[in-house]
Amino acid sequence: MNKIILIGNLTKDPEIRVTQSGLKTANFSLAINDGKDKNGQEIVQYFNLSCFDKQAELLEKYVKKGHKIMVAGRARNESWDKPDGTKGYGFKVIANEIELLTSKTDAERINSMMPSSPSNDSSDDSNSKPSNKKAAIKDDDLPEIDVSNINVQMPF
Repeated sequence: MNKIILIGNLTKDPEIRVTQSGLKTANFSLAINDGKDKNGQEIVQYFNLSCFDKQAELLEKYVKKGHKIMVAGRARNESWDKPDGTKGYGFKVIANEIELLTSKTDAERINSMMPSSPSNDSSDDSNSKPSNKKAAIKDDDLPEIDVSNINVQMPF
């Protein structure tokens, strides 16, 4: 069985792409708190992830850098040719399920701390602050998530 469950915070906004066939894809990375070392320093693990179709649309609409999410998926080893001619190896998670864990107020706080992107700027509204130009996430805008049939198996 190949299943991985991660809970962490996005390290940057998801990178959304559309394939030639019209399938939406998202690449993103999570920072996962892994406790503290013997000196009391936080240990952080970073994971690269991808998702497709509905999950990519969910990330595009509702998730930004700093938001906390839960991801369930499968692990995949990857290899590529480096510019110096050697092989590079890595690990990626393909997400099948995504659950948003950042609350509405936390999302608004995170979004207000992020600089406004140029595409959101409006030359007609020069008096508003960048944080006011962000669309607030409303409960009505969030997708319905049916938690009644989620089967989470703990490894202990």
